[in-house]
Amino acid sequence: MKVNLERNLKQLEELILEKIRLYDEYENIGPGDDDDPIQLITVGYYIEQTGYAVVVFDTRPNAECDGEWTSYHEDDNMIEVPEWEDAFNHLCDEGTVSVSIPGGKKTLDTDDDNESVAKFFGEQIRDTVLAMKNRNAFDSLPLGNNARVVV
Repeated sequence: MKVNLERNLKQLEELILEKIRLYDEYENIGPGDDDDPIQLITVGYYIEQTGYAVVVFDTRPNAECDGEWTSYHEDDNMIEVPEWEDAFNHLCDEGTVSVSIPGGKKTLDTDDDNESVAKFFGEQIRDTVLAMKNRNAFDSLPLGNNARVVV
């Protein structure tokens, strides 16, 4: 089985850039008050029982990594990636998965446990988000003084 994670990461980046571009034009789908500065940007993902990535802007004054983002799975906040779940299930059924990533490929197999597979996907997402941060992609957002991005 093959998964084009590189393509999925580009889709995620497009979602993030679109949310940034439209931020002033729509009601924030995330915790906190719409007019408050963003304190936390969460890029969450799941690969086991479904496949998706979600981007949530948290404007609560004391925003924490408390899982609140999981209450904001809405179409405008996420991309569905069913092939992530398919790949995970294929691995569980004794299969091998070839994953296209920026700069190459990685083969996942039955030696990779659930945690290491999820970590691998998370590291790829993290690297994408960090590259965006390094390109100042988030600078146009109304960020709080101690705002942070987490995956």
